[in-house]
Amino acid sequence: MKTIRILVVVLVLLVLAGVAFMYSGLYDVAASTPDNGLLKTILETTRDRSVAHRLEGITPPNLDDPQRIQTGLAHYHEMCATCHGAPGVKISEIGQGLNPYPPELAARRGAGDPRESFWIVKNGLKMTGMPSFGVTHSDEEIWAIVAFLRRMPKLKPEEYKAMVKQAGLGAPGEENEAHEHGAPANQARPVDPHHD
Repeated sequence: MKTIRILVVVLVLLVLAGVAFMYSGLYDVAASTPDNGLLKTILETTRDRSVAHRLEGITPPNLDDPQRIQTGLAHYHEMCATCHGAPGVKISEIGQGLNPYPPELAARRGAGDPRESFWIVKNGLKMTGMPSFGVTHSDEEIWAIVAFLRRMPKLKPEEYKAMVKQAGLGAPGEENEAHEHGAPANQARPVDPHHD
């Protein structure tokens, strides 16, 4: 019984210490201040385990389909290259100011698990600047982005530039030429943000 009382007291003290720290304002939330090693490890491990825990039941389609890759290029170039860069495209000032710093996806060595890429693009990651594109994009569009992500590290800057030109796309984040010349733009669909 005494051990249980001691545990309860310790837990109450830990909770009170956490609340006191939260209200103290001592933790620096500035994006310009990198997280220390321990906190960075805790946050990265929590993120990685959380994503891995949610991959069951996700089945990738054919990610080598050229049309899917081309569709993914258009979405990636317009929405992702600003923060993640692309072959021959540097991460923008917006991306450079994020903490944690967004990964340069064109420089990745391995393709990784496509289910993980799908889940992250669809759901986003809290407190990283990575938005949830599942709110505005269908699963098929998100798989197209994943297909392009798997192809992109193999592209030379001139190949990427040629693909962008062939697709009629402007600089990253700009509207594409088809939209500028009166073609209908993709309309955002009302989607339940809590859907899976």
